[in-house]
Amino acid sequence: MQLFERYNNALRRSEDVTVTQLNRILDRSFNRLVRRTRIQIRSGKPAADRNMALLQEFRQLVPAFNPQRTDAYDRVLRGLLRSSYQKGIGVAGDSMRELTPSRRRIDVSIPIEATVAAAAQSKGYLRRHGQTFAETATELVAQGVAEGRPTDVITKDLRLRLDVVKSRADVIARTESLRAYNNASSQYYAVNGIDLVMWYATSDDRTCPICNARAGRIYKRVNAQAPCHPRCRCYLAPWDPEIAAIDDTYAALPRRHREEVSKVATVGPADLNRAAVFEQLAPQPFDTQ
Repeated sequence: MQLFERYNNALRRSEDVTVTQLNRILDRSFNRLVRRTRIQIRSGKPAADRNMALLQEFRQLVPAFNPQRTDAYDRVLRGLLRSSYQKGIGVAGDSMRELTPSRRRIDVSIPIEATVAAAAQSKGYLRRHGQTFAETATELVAQGVAEGRPTDVITKDLRLRLDVVKSRADVIARTESLRAYNNASSQYYAVNGIDLVMWYATSDDRTCPICNARAGRIYKRVNAQAPCHPRCRCYLAPWDPEIAAIDDTYAALPRRHREEVSKVATVGPADLNRAAVFEQLAPQPFDTQ
């Protein structure tokens, strides 16, 4: 299990770097919008015209995806997901060597189109929150101007809304990173004839009840999808029933992992109030252990 933790830590480091980069991009974009907002407030336009202009400006916090153009968000997200795909292939190959040593392995590569498509989807999620920012920010400015509030006070309120977008960007980057990581591993397993997987849940005091209940369970690969909620850190490890039938130590791995996770996992309710678009239907375990 140390293998999965090693890759998990490497994945988290990549995510940390990406979240920092996204925050910098959002800050730069926000600062441009603040300058444009000051100009619009001083423009003397009728309120309706000014608000429409501001809405269009604020929508540029996270621009719409353009397949003909790569912006800073696209580059950062593609870099993260490319790294996650590579780690997913790496951990799948290493885990097969460690957990299913008798199986012959076939190398797998991830087409660049998969990274581009995953990055576009991730940016689409972020874009939705950017649109919410635009609508809320326009209302804040309109209300602030109507009440005669100083521009600096209005800007402070806008920054609070930016912090919400940053929080969502963090959730999106980490969740989609793990999705790419597991998707790459699943493709590797498919090519190498692995039909069953064991649900591996990081065992610490932040392991949620949803993942705790799945830890160590065996699923059909085609039915299991991780992540199963925002910021989920679970991994689908290869499982070979033929080895389990002749190796008691191997067969005991699922039970030992369940016991390990149960000792440290939280017993409180999971906090899934964010980014519900990531929710997955729960698969049915293949085993009855």
